[in-house]
Amino acid sequence: MANRGKSRHIKGLNAPRYLAIHRKEQRYVAKTNPGRHTLDKSITLLLFASKAELTENAKDARKVIKAGSIHVNGKPVKDPKYPIGLNDTIEIPQEKKYYKIGITELAKVAINPISKPGHEAMLYKVVGKYKAKGEKIMIRLHDGSAVHGTKDVKVNDSVILDSKRKITKVLKLDVGAECEIVDGVHVGTTGKIHKLVPGTMHKTESATIEQKDGNKFETLVKNVMVTS
Repeated sequence: MANRGKSRHIKGLNAPRYLAIHRKEQRYVAKTNPGRHTLDKSITLLLFASKAELTENAKDARKVIKAGSIHVNGKPVKDPKYPIGLNDTIEIPQEKKYYKIGITELAKVAINPISKPGHEAMLYKVVGKYKAKGEKIMIRLHDGSAVHGTKDVKVNDSVILDSKRKITKVLKLDVGAECEIVDGVHVGTTGKIHKLVPGTMHKTESATIEQKDGNKFETLVKNVMVTS
């Protein structure tokens, strides 16, 4: 009988590009647990430990993770298959090492060393909005989580959260806003929103982005993440 679902690994040849692994050298790669981020835009904490060269091998990496030595967004995580993705911050307090997860222009995961996590590390894109029980406004974030929102927060805006998961600042999707492209052909590039084109029945809402060198390109709004 075929095994339907519940697979613990992904074949290297079928692995998403975001994982940035050598598909012919690595036959299998651990699959992230469901709950945070999407499968094609996240890596396991175990794979992160390997890419950041925190340990010499996977066995030692598992020991370090299960000991709670690695913190994700300020909280210790002991699950080797815990999914991490865009804008998550990773801390190794004992070694005073800090990283932030990004994305490259090849749509692959980028592990960027930072001095120390701050409010900028708690930046999220709003991908959904709904009303919960008691008419409470909730917003869904790009990492799969949901927090209490307000009427002024709209889908495709960005929000900055504090350590208690409360909104401290709303970054509006508007002309002049700094942004990063997180999907599509221009993934990994940054720039300023030059123009917004409303969507129609036949065309999705799009944005014209101007880069620092003056070059402009058009992309879908769903690919844009406001950063400031």
